[in-house]
Amino acid sequence: MKVFTIENELLKAVFLDYGATLHQLWVKDKKGVPTNVIMGLETPKEYLEDSWSRGAVVGRFAGRLENPIHVQSKPIPIEHSDGVLLHSGSSGWNTKTWNLKEEKKDMISFSHFCPEGASGFPGYVEAEIMYHLKENSLHLNYLAQTSADTHINLTNHAYFNLNPKGKINTQYLCIHADEVLELKSTLVPNGIKKSVKETQFDFKEQKQINNTRLDDYFVLQNDSKEAAVLFSQETGIEMKTVTNQPGLVVFTPPHFEAICFETQKFSNTPNISKFPSTLIKAGELYNQKTHYTFSLKTVLQSESTT
Repeated sequence: MKVFTIENELLKAVFLDYGATLHQLWVKDKKGVPTNVIMGLETPKEYLEDSWSRGAVVGRFAGRLENPIHVQSKPIPIEHSDGVLLHSGSSGWNTKTWNLKEEKKDMISFSHFCPEGASGFPGYVEAEIMYHLKENSLHLNYLAQTSADTHINLTNHAYFNLNPKGKINTQYLCIHADEVLELKSTLVPNGIKKSVKETQFDFKEQKQINNTRLDDYFVLQNDSKEAAVLFSQETGIEMKTVTNQPGLVVFTPPHFEAICFETQKFSNTPNISKFPSTLIKAGELYNQKTHYTFSLKTVLQSESTT
C-alpha cells in the first residue's frame, strides 16, 4: 500500500492507493494549529480490515440497490444479500488498489479498471478520481466510461469531524434540502420524497446535530449547488460541501464521532424511473464534481447577524 501527500499554502492531504482513500486532511484552526478533520484510521494497513469504507471512493454504484436492477427496461440480476446490494458488494472499489495516474504538489489522480460482470453489472468501467487542492478547498473530480449501457453512481466515504477531540453532536449542521427519500425497512428508497418540515431531518437552518442519528438521503434544492455546511465553535473551522449531484447521504456512524457527506445520485435509481437517471451509455462520459471549502469563523452565521 502506497501513501501520497499533496499540499498548498492552506491545506495538506494524505492519500492511499488502496480505495483511492482520503486518509488525512489538515486544516488550521482558529489558533493556527493544524487539525486533521478526517476521522480515518491510525495506520494504512488498518484499512484492509475496515468495514466502514473510511475515506474511500465508492463504486461502481454507491448506496443500496434492490436485485434485480433494470437497464433499458431489462432486468439484470446482481450480487445481493437478502435482496439488497450495498456499495457494490465484493467488487466495491473501496477495497481495490487504484493505479497512480498523475501526481503534482497540489494534485493527485488515480485510475481503476472494473471488469465486465463485476457484481453482475453489464460493461467494464474505466474510472478516474482527481483530488486537487485549490486555495482553501479540496476538489474531487470523478470520471468514468463504460463499454456497455450500465448504471454508475460514485461518491467518497470520508468521515469528518472539525473538532477531532470532541463529539460530533456538538457541531452545527445545515443541509440545503427540503425533502428526504422515504426508505423501506431494508433502507432502500421506495421512490417517495417527503418534506423535512417539522421533522428531525430539517437542517435548512443551521443547528446543533445533538442526538439526531442520520443515515438518510437528502434531496438537494435545485437552486443551490451548496449541499451542506458544518461548523465547530471549538475550532472555528467551517466546511462547505458543494456538488453537481442531486442528492446527499448524510451518515453519522454509531461507533465513532464523525459525519459523512456522500454526494451522489439517488440509491435504487435503476429501479425507480422517476429519479434522476444513473444510466451511462457505452462511450458516454460520467462526471461527478464535489468540493469541500474551509474557512474560519468565531460565531455562527445566524449569531453574527443579530
